[in-house]
Amino acid sequence: MGKKTQPTYAQLAAASGISVATISRMMSGSSRVSEKAQRKIVQALTSLGYDPESILPRPAAEGNFILFNIPNLANPFYSLIIQGARDAAKRSGYTLLINEDAIDEATIEAYLMMIKKIKPAGLIITNSVSPVILNRLDTLVPIVQCCECNENLSIPFVTIDDAEAAKYAVEHLISLGCKRIAFLNGPLSYKYARNRLAGYTNALESAGRKAETELTVQLGEINYDMALSAAYQLLNSSNRPDAFFCSSDVYAAAVIKAAKKVNLSVPNDIAVIGFDNTEISSMCTPSITTVNQPRYQMGLVGCDMLTERINDKTLPVRGMYLETELIVRESSTRRPV
Repeated sequence: MGKKTQPTYAQLAAASGISVATISRMMSGSSRVSEKAQRKIVQALTSLGYDPESILPRPAAEGNFILFNIPNLANPFYSLIIQGARDAAKRSGYTLLINEDAIDEATIEAYLMMIKKIKPAGLIITNSVSPVILNRLDTLVPIVQCCECNENLSIPFVTIDDAEAAKYAVEHLISLGCKRIAFLNGPLSYKYARNRLAGYTNALESAGRKAETELTVQLGEINYDMALSAAYQLLNSSNRPDAFFCSSDVYAAAVIKAAKKVNLSVPNDIAVIGFDNTEISSMCTPSITTVNQPRYQMGLVGCDMLTERINDKTLPVRGMYLETELIVRESSTRRPV
């Protein structure tokens, strides 16, 4: 059976005896509606065969703040996303509360209890979360997925095309004449890492090459020291790479440090590309070629999507892919050979 369309204000007015103006205020989330009028509107919705919870906006009394969940506060990637979300939240009359927490099978029950206790108006999730857990959370609080997402769920999302961005970056290295392109990647439990691996592999295969297992390193987290150790081992191998594609600017900075330790020049001996266009990419010497993610816009759009959903649960679920751009800097300025 298909879902019923939303009732008109005139239908609700006739069934409840409440004016269209008052119904309009309640449907827009206004607090200027008496409890008696609210009860009559809820009763009218029920009598007309509608589920009030799926139609009425979340009351302001349930929280005037939005919870923004990230997996790792130390990762500089999130700074501009948080700033964009904070600006959007403030513009809509909400405060943004930052929470660093895992959301998985081991933590979900405690996390659900926290949500019930603090009652945020909505939740922005940047973590990699299973579909089962996302659906459980979505029954409790309006959600938007940001960066990491499952596009197959009925939950809004904003992200980028990681595979396409990675492919373009690796093609840039191929155009420079690089023959052995190493890839320092994040944990494959994250969708971005799986998609960037696919883009890396696709670029090599399109150029008639195969991805070499010994050149592909999966690191457990975005961590400078881990990346430094991995890069140092690769650069000291008998058949060292002549380029690195890194799924984080943090990794790329570590590669540059490792190259200096073994007296190799970036970009003359080793070309390096990072990802995210965080502050570290322009602060390094040499500066790092990187894939720019519109991080501020991602936070802004994600929070706007959420406030729209808070105010109107009947809006169709939508997803958005933002454009990326390769920012060419000193770490990959060799001329093609």
